[in-house]
Amino acid sequence: MNIRMILILMFCLLFSASVTVTTSDATTVFGGSRIMAIDQDQRTITFKTKEGETWTLPVTDPNLLNRQPIAKGDQVTIEIDLNDRITNVVKASEVPTAPRIETEDR
Repeated sequence: MNIRMILILMFCLLFSASVTVTTSDATTVFGGSRIMAIDQDQRTITFKTKEGETWTLPVTDPNLLNRQPIAKGDQVTIEIDLNDRITNVVKASEVPTAPRIETEDR
């Protein structure tokens, strides 16, 4: 009985030691947002979410503002990282739509 308990405890200890903690690359996505302002000098974008909140956040990559033409008033999807920095901006017209599924009436 004692040997069985010792083996179980050793197994649990070895298993818990082999578990690694990974950091998450989680992002928050604000779909349906509208660009309110772009500050090239400060590298920030001010946007209004579809819920009505206004945010001014820095951009992680300075080339992000030059990669695709975005302007005040554009409807976009904005992704931010865990440090509240904008990692990606996609215009609404560039967002791929879900394929349409035709259903048959019976």
